[in-house]
Amino acid sequence: MSTLPYLVFFTGRDDPRDCMVIGEDEKPVFFEFETTDMCTTVGTVAARATFLAIDSPLSPSIGRAVIPGSVSAHFLTLENAREVPIERLIMPGSSPHARRFVSATDDRVYEWRRSYEDPTSYELWAGPNAQIAIFHKFQHSTPVGMSHATLQYCFTDGLLLIEALVTLNLNRWLDLNMSG
Repeated sequence: MSTLPYLVFFTGRDDPRDCMVIGEDEKPVFFEFETTDMCTTVGTVAARATFLAIDSPLSPSIGRAVIPGSVSAHFLTLENAREVPIERLIMPGSSPHARRFVSATDDRVYEWRRSYEDPTSYELWAGPNAQIAIFHKFQHSTPVGMSHATLQYCFTDGLLLIEALVTLNLNRWLDLNMSG
């Protein structure tokens, strides 16, 4: 495995849908993931949607995901109005414990693989032999408070980091909710 020089901490709630990510690579990194469920009633028809807001004081309103009741309308909208279908973020991977995503920045395919030894850990691969990130869950005291997980990575593309964090949190949430 190559060196993973950059490190961010997951703080706040220990919930993949509602957490904060803070750290530094070539610049400060801070993202807040907040998910709310909303129900809108129009006449006698109720429409239910889940909204994921990704914000950072370093770059406000980085992304929004509006996930309405219809599978065909699930999109993640990143800054510069790039819409990514949710289906492209959680495609089947090379094993039952893996999911791929297509990056909106370069159309490359990346894969999150859940660890067999520790099912709360994940590795991000940019090809069959190129591990570029690893996520570990553990309690750790940091200068900004308690952290419940870390992500180590070796790239500096800010949009790829956002996509990696969104897809990691989607995978974690799916695995938590599908395992029991």
